[in-house]
Amino acid sequence: MDWEALHRRVTDAAAGPWWLEALRGAARGLSWLYGLGAGAKNLAYDLGACEPRRLPAPVIGVGNLAAGGTGKTPLVMALVRALTALGLPVAVISRGYGGVGATAVKGVTWVSRGGEVLAGPEIAGDEPLLLARSLGVPVAVGPDRHEVGTAILDELGPRVLVGDDLFQHRRLHRDLDIVCLDASDPLAGGLLPRGRLREPAAGLRRAQAVVLTRAADPEAAARSRAWLRSFWGPGPVLACRHRLEGLSRRGGQEVGPGELRDRPVLAFCGLASPQSFREGLEGIGLRVLDLRAFPDHYPFTPDDLEGLWQRAAELGAAALVCSEKDEVRLPQALPPEMEIWITRLGLEFAEGPRALEALVAWGLRHWEAGA
Repeated sequence: MDWEALHRRVTDAAAGPWWLEALRGAARGLSWLYGLGAGAKNLAYDLGACEPRRLPAPVIGVGNLAAGGTGKTPLVMALVRALTALGLPVAVISRGYGGVGATAVKGVTWVSRGGEVLAGPEIAGDEPLLLARSLGVPVAVGPDRHEVGTAILDELGPRVLVGDDLFQHRRLHRDLDIVCLDASDPLAGGLLPRGRLREPAAGLRRAQAVVLTRAADPEAAARSRAWLRSFWGPGPVLACRHRLEGLSRRGGQEVGPGELRDRPVLAFCGLASPQSFREGLEGIGLRVLDLRAFPDHYPFTPDDLEGLWQRAAELGAAALVCSEKDEVRLPQALPPEMEIWITRLGLEFAEGPRALEALVAWGLRHWEAGA
């Protein structure tokens, strides 16, 4: 059974058959229990009984309240580029979700020291590998983010540390905590499992800044801003929308704009929001004949790709298209005639192209080593 697809139906607001409504009722009861557990987990830190550990370098955390699909990884990439534009050395620390490194490997796993990629997705996880490939900065993963950060600083020297998916990790102090919220659905339907919130919305008050993602609808973004001002406070709020910047073939060759207009393709992805992926492809002129959605972090096999390629031939598709996050989980050895295009995603901020640079400068203005 595809549990992710079932959970999407449970969290969706659309009416459904009796058994789905029964599941939603049970999920509402479980959400209450989940909220108690999440609150208890945070209580020791909220009361000051537990103190987060500090590193002798600035730490910026990027996270979310909702599970999956808020555009956190593109924000991490944009944030690293903003820090680089300010002339600051950067490294990324992560838990390593989706790889063996997330559960079985203790200590620190280096994904990259700023050059050659040192670990594959089965060890590092797909998102850290994507960050290492795309950014060319040091990336390391491990269950203890303080240990990971210490290893980077000891080996590579002082730099800003950007923590991917760090908001619920209370054990490490952050100098700037940024939370991503989907502008169209900031509360994500409530707590898991009825909704997608990892913790009660009150946890948002720990954040110093909020980035509203998928803010293509100005009215939805305005409503989310108004709610934030009433519920959260006066901190910085940025709004951005995802922009498909282009496509490339495996190996890096750019797909020209002339090849995209009305070109028939078969899309596939292992993303939390597959429909958004399809809409992005259609937005640049591609004709998506079919979309095959796989579970998030899905490890694609040669048989999977062969089946997709056969289906593409049946439909008359010129190419397969996947996201750059999916591309890192594709098999290395594939037939040369298999045409696969990979998307390249960027963020466009309503506040202008230097909005993240200004946010970073504001967030780290009082930083002192050990303070």
